[in-house]
Amino acid sequence: MAPISRTEVIKSLHNQTFTIRGLRSAFANWPFKVNPYLDQARQDVALMLTSRFPHHPKLRKLLGGDYGLFGATWWPCAGYRQLLVATYLSLWLFMWDDELDSDVGSLANHFDMAQEYRAETLAFVRNRLGLDDSKITMISSNEVISSFDFIGDSLRESCTYEQRQTFVEEFCFFMEKSETEQRLRLGEYLVTIDEFSRYRLGTSAVRVVLAINQFCHSTDLPSYVTKDADFVALWDLVNVNICNVNDLLSVKKEIAQGGAESLVPILYAKYGSVQKAVDHIVAGIRHTITELDATAKRLRIRYSTDLDVLKGLEIFIDGCKYYCTGNLTWSLSTGRYGVHQESEPDNVIIVLGGSDD
Repeated sequence: MAPISRTEVIKSLHNQTFTIRGLRSAFANWPFKVNPYLDQARQDVALMLTSRFPHHPKLRKLLGGDYGLFGATWWPCAGYRQLLVATYLSLWLFMWDDELDSDVGSLANHFDMAQEYRAETLAFVRNRLGLDDSKITMISSNEVISSFDFIGDSLRESCTYEQRQTFVEEFCFFMEKSETEQRLRLGEYLVTIDEFSRYRLGTSAVRVVLAINQFCHSTDLPSYVTKDADFVALWDLVNVNICNVNDLLSVKKEIAQGGAESLVPILYAKYGSVQKAVDHIVAGIRHTITELDATAKRLRIRYSTDLDVLKGLEIFIDGCKYYCTGNLTWSLSTGRYGVHQESEPDNVIIVLGGSDD
């Protein structure tokens, strides 16, 4: 297939309408809860943002994003300190990535500066987790990078060396794919499915937050479980599920900002129909749900004779499902993506183009 102009795809998608059918019902058999510390988390997130980022150009939007709800639905069973660390990490990842986002981030069109940003961030993360050779606590003049301090210090204090190492490995993967995405996005052509698949599961940062699942629930599964092929598959399925949901719900905002680096425009270019592209993605989401349930069942059977391992495994599996149901709930209720639930309870109607507010 000949290269396709990104600009032409964006132009042809403007004012098109599609319906996401059956998204909520797809998750009907998975658990959903809200952490009882929701109100306290909301207050602490607002206090942190206003005290650490008083002059941030997007402070108002950040305060309106309801990241307390994000944390409370992703980690509904976590204790308060774990909830706060997880919520701050998620917000930090959003803020960090916004600097590189589409055409609105300050570093979006400056690759060399973005590389320096990535390198400084990775060094700071390693240092705060106690995984570099330095005996000195690193300080950064970048306020976004610097705000990892509370997160990193908390993980260093509470996580095992192996858990921190896993976190850094996943963060490195996120950094690597962020670079790949930016290189491709700075070209004039729409990325292909193959190119997209090389970076999307890294840029989502889902694996970074999966790496703190055990920290959030005070579990420590043995390595023979965490290296089990089915356990590894759980991570991949959760990642694909959340990426696909986010690609569906964020496309209105992305197109409005002049971006097209998500599944909807890429599949639209392939199929010639935005509705067909959307239906394909919804089918993929349903497939991940079926596969995750089957994978979880195999793991339960495999480790059923070790009750301690089984208990930790059940907590991890439920945590994976909460990530997915929490992600959907937060995305539809906060307006981050400019999407609002229609009167029909299981349909979401999206009109592309216009403001991303």
